Amino acid sequence: MKPATRNFAVLGACIIVLGGVLAGLLMTGGSEEDVISSGVLEQPSEDIALLNREETDISSIEVSNTNGLFTIVPAEKQPETSAAGVSSQESSSGAESVTFTIAELEGLPQDAYAVNTAAEGGWKLFATKKIGTVSNPGEFGLSTPRATVTVRFQDGSVYGYTVGNTSVEDSAAYYLRGTDSEEVYVVKLPETYLDDKRSFLSRQVLDFTALGDGTAAPFRRLVLGGKALTQPITLEQGQEGRYVMTEPGRMETDEAEVSALTDLLSTLTASEVSALHPDTAQLREYGLENPVNTVELYCSDGNTYLLKAGAGREGDRFLMLDGVDIVYRVAEDVIAPWVSILKPFDVQDKALLTGGVENVKSLSVTLEGDMAFRWDVARTKDEEKSTEDTPYYQYAVTDASGAPVDYDRFQTLYRQFAAETVLESADSQPDTEPVLSVKVEAQDGSAAQELTFYPSGARTCVAVLNGSVRGSVPRTDVDALAAAVQGMA
Repeated sequence: MKPATRNFAVLGACIIVLGGVLAGLLMTGGSEEDVISSGVLEQPSEDIALLNREETDISSIEVSNTNGLFTIVPAEKQPETSAAGVSSQESSSGAESVTFTIAELEGLPQDAYAVNTAAEGGWKLFATKKIGTVSNPGEFGLSTPRATVTVRFQDGSVYGYTVGNTSVEDSAAYYLRGTDSEEVYVVKLPETYLDDKRSFLSRQVLDFTALGDGTAAPFRRLVLGGKALTQPITLEQGQEGRYVMTEPGRMETDEAEVSALTDLLSTLTASEVSALHPDTAQLREYGLENPVNTVELYCSDGNTYLLKAGAGREGDRFLMLDGVDIVYRVAEDVIAPWVSILKPFDVQDKALLTGGVENVKSLSVTLEGDMAFRWDVARTKDEEKSTEDTPYYQYAVTDASGAPVDYDRFQTLYRQFAAETVLESADSQPDTEPVLSVKVEAQDGSAAQELTFYPSGARTCVAVLNGSVRGSVPRTDVDALAAAVQGMA
């Protein structure tokens, strides 16, 4: 016999012997661990169909595990996947199919993907390996199973099985045995079969992305409250989607601050579900009996929602949406654009004078001691340089005496006034004489702006714009403005 032929014969004999060892171990009730420890390397085989039905066949899938019990049943419509709002993905049309819900979570937002994936395990169940009949089911975790699953079909038939330990060969698979069978298999199952029913709850608290049009936030009005606020704050959406504070007083808002707030409230996802159907004691524990922060959302589709934030714990905060019996947990820094707003000053526009220098028609300044200054700006359109879409103007400035003033110097002075912002809130206008007053009239005929600075102590002045207290500025800033005015005289 040739050497090559002899080697193949020896190899074939070895395979036959090893196969016999494997068969003997399985037929005598040996465990999968025994097979592995014997040194036999089993070749992978095709998956074994334990269940191969259609989704329309399912009546219910009942799962009982060490965390409790839940039942997957067909639903007339897909349960809401967010506590408030409808995502653009949900609203889009797609192929019709059977959808499922967790019966014990009826009426609560559920993770549609998790539920439908778990349901699929009820009509399609394939084993990756057959262990066979075993003498000691306890070695496979089947004497005290991790889960018991009962699948009921529309035709009245039932298929049940128990789930044991994780397979030693595949950490993503488990040992399984049918309720009416002695055969043990290795099967990959949805991990949710071993979890609490709360794992099917959606962590999407808010999702109003479908209501947005790219130019305006989906909220007509926002009302912020809670025990952390000095007073409630109302923000109303106005022209071009910009928000104006209407309560406790009318004021322009900081566009960046409000944009961060509306972006947060348009879509908000919690890190986990902390409690389901909380009782009074739990509400008190989570700080939600008397919320620290609240926000009412008046949406563009006519619906209204109330979101509440309670106590903090380890850098997180607990949330609830009114009407949804779930306590969510979310990182504090995620909701900072909302919960960091504690007073009207936090969201108001910190700038004082608005509008560019090119729209200034006159600038009048009165300093302490009744020193009055005035500059008038004549604006004429340059027909040669102007285009149909973009006008171009020539400017000429004169002082109160009618003497010409360099326009560049005037621009520098006005921009110094326009750059002034309030740094701190102020409760009221001091009962003192103003140290500086300025009035700006506009070329386009819009309302004049009147800004007055009142001394408040030795280091600050309170800025009052058009009769409304806007906040405090350093006295040194006001002194610098006064010096700049006198430098123009």
